[in-house]
Amino acid sequence: MTWTTKTTIKTLQGISDSSLDSVIDLLISQAEELVKGYLQREIEQASYTEYYSGTGTPVLVLNQSPVQSVTSVYIDPKGYYGDGTDAFPESSLLVSGTDYVLRKNNASATEVSDSGILYRLGTDWNRPQKTQRGQLASSPGIGKGNIKVAYIAGWETVPADIQFATNRLVTAMLESRNHAGRIHSESIEDFSYTLSGSEAEASLLDSIKGSLSRYRKVVL
Repeated sequence: MTWTTKTTIKTLQGISDSSLDSVIDLLISQAEELVKGYLQREIEQASYTEYYSGTGTPVLVLNQSPVQSVTSVYIDPKGYYGDGTDAFPESSLLVSGTDYVLRKNNASATEVSDSGILYRLGTDWNRPQKTQRGQLASSPGIGKGNIKVAYIAGWETVPADIQFATNRLVTAMLESRNHAGRIHSESIEDFSYTLSGSEAEASLLDSIKGSLSRYRKVVL
């Protein structure tokens, strides 16, 4: 799925024929991957089922955000990412509001969670203890996928400024073809896109990063 379209790009560029359709499709795909790489998150709303290891603290940060809702949370010391024997049985299901709570932006029960933080109530997210040979006291071990979380995250309607920035990125890449500004290199991880011989487009991409920065995932 995409959050910009070939029709949108052609309208912005005043293109009325289909001669560049395949090029635009390719650039949209590349631009959206670059935006996701820079933001370090998926964009459109989707359902996720993921495994986590206990942190030994009351805080668990989900991989995707904003979190729209949490469907279920299980904790099983021998779950092993779902590979354990009878992993995550119904008896390991936790209760929202009793065993855990999703941190919300505001006071509304239907409000989303930009942070994606799950708080464990009354205790910590279990991190198994281990005892080393020759030691009397145990030490923190590794959870090894002892928590299973199903949730819905992402935007049902992609924010307008993300759409705008993506459209600007696609049009800049498209226009570079007409100004001898050949795409010289790209990097999804660092969100760099070098257009040789075109300082104006490079400056534009820096401004796009600025408009996207407030959506970038903070890695703790």
